Amino acid sequence: MPKQSDALLIQAAGAVLWRKSDVSQLEIAVIHRPRYDDWSLPKGKVESGESHISAGYREIQEETGYESTFGPEIGTVVYKLEGAPKEVRYWAAAATIKTGTPNPKEVDEVLWLTPDKAKEKLSNKDDRAIVDFFLEFGVDTFPIILLRHAKALKHTEWDGDDGDRPLEHRGQLQAKRLLPIYLPYGISEVHTSDALRCIETIDLMARLIEKTAIFSADLSEYGYAKDKEAPLDYVQDLMDRGVSAIVCSHNPIIPKLVKKLVGKKYFKSMDRELEPAQAIVLHCRAGEVIACDWIDEPIL
Repeated sequence: MPKQSDALLIQAAGAVLWRKSDVSQLEIAVIHRPRYDDWSLPKGKVESGESHISAGYREIQEETGYESTFGPEIGTVVYKLEGAPKEVRYWAAAATIKTGTPNPKEVDEVLWLTPDKAKEKLSNKDDRAIVDFFLEFGVDTFPIILLRHAKALKHTEWDGDDGDRPLEHRGQLQAKRLLPIYLPYGISEVHTSDALRCIETIDLMARLIEKTAIFSADLSEYGYAKDKEAPLDYVQDLMDRGVSAIVCSHNPIIPKLVKKLVGKKYFKSMDRELEPAQAIVLHCRAGEVIACDWIDEPIL
């Protein structure tokens, strides 16, 4: 189809919501939408000022009644709905607990089916392709989020020790808007460089999710200058322990970490400088990285 301008696209987000049955059989949620009389994967429009992953997380709960923990981003579909082009980004998401019931005018039935049965039930071929992508990634991953600190004061604007250089106003606003982006990942530990700009970036989010941040010189720029293997060993330990963690560090360190952990061959798509408050999410399984996602800074 002709390429559509991004400005014309309706932005949406959703997920392949999965769980394991009592006999450990993989099941996928499919929903029936009475307005269209079709069976689809849960998804919905991105609201103004909302990130795609936040929208997907919200829509999963609204359309299925389940809270979820997000895994890798698995694909994007572009199609026309009632004459308007629509782009939907999909994630894998593990169902956790049922906390509500969908609005019956929007979704009047939710079925849990095996992947093969789900593909038979789904009305749209694009949804079936997304399920195939999901199966290629597999399940039971955990994330390690490598977050660059938010926008800090410039070196030229600060006379003190670089480790004490704080966030500027834009960085403070970025830090306040991080939680909705990273809440879907089900973070269990928060780690940060002991530089003030990193601590200030992560502090509010850590308090909101009731996690005590762990400070480490191994994740700082001066620590990296002393021992370039220290941050790699630090993150490798998190991978080996299977910890769903967010790690706040610095731009010179994070890309080098990712390159070593995922290998040069697969690093090309991530080989660019992290801007303040951007992140790379490593989706891990059994001590290895199986997928990487790039996360943009919060919308201000």
